[in-house]
Amino acid sequence: MALSLEQLINQHYGQLNENDLYALNFISQNIELCIDSTVSEIAAKANISASSIIRTTKKIGFKGYSEFRFFLKEENERLQNMKPMNSEYFYPSTLLEDVKATVRLFEEDKSVTKIYDLIKHAKKIYAYATGYGQNLMLKEFARCLWNCGIHLIIVPEKIELELISRDITSDDLLFVIALSGNMGSIEPVLKSIALKQTPIVSVTIFSRNSLAYLADHNIYYQLSTMNDVSHLNNSSFSTLSLVLSLVYEGYVNSLKK
Repeated sequence: MALSLEQLINQHYGQLNENDLYALNFISQNIELCIDSTVSEIAAKANISASSIIRTTKKIGFKGYSEFRFFLKEENERLQNMKPMNSEYFYPSTLLEDVKATVRLFEEDKSVTKIYDLIKHAKKIYAYATGYGQNLMLKEFARCLWNCGIHLIIVPEKIELELISRDITSDDLLFVIALSGNMGSIEPVLKSIALKQTPIVSVTIFSRNSLAYLADHNIYYQLSTMNDVSHLNNSSFSTLSLVLSLVYEGYVNSLKK
């Protein structure tokens, strides 16, 4: 399966300038419009040049805008299938759609096998979560890995993350769970760990975010109960728990091959 637009942006983020990001943001917010428009029409509406849009599409792996527009048609279909019920109230069907979307994201990510290899060969595996709810899910993940004889070292606070950053090596592995992918005050320490070429796996909601860009590998889950103002989860972390369970079960299966 092809990567989504969000994943492509995260993957090529280092090559994108402000104009590229502006163009991609306009396109992502107006996918249906862009599907039925020429590159010149989109350029006029976005107030940028057609050549800039074409250069941007090439930066994220397409031969030109025609190929990119075909991709957008598939992307729009995927987004429509993933769209949860829009309501101020919680419905079980909303959670069900999130679960389906999370499973779909996981199954479409063929690079997860690389994460299994990292887990298998890492000398030490660390994990850091940015919130209380995420940390609870992380503890369950650690309990599961213990069944395989793997000790997941949970880093409880930022100060401990700074301490382990001094000794962590490229032979180790770090999981970072952050709801929105906003690194905040831990950004400097994560960048210092990345400079040591320590593999980092981000676990975030499905979105364009700075943590996913910094990390070597990304695990996404769907969450429709995010408060638009506070950016906090209004419901449970069911889908985070689910995707971590999928990683564990997938790792166990990889050992049987």
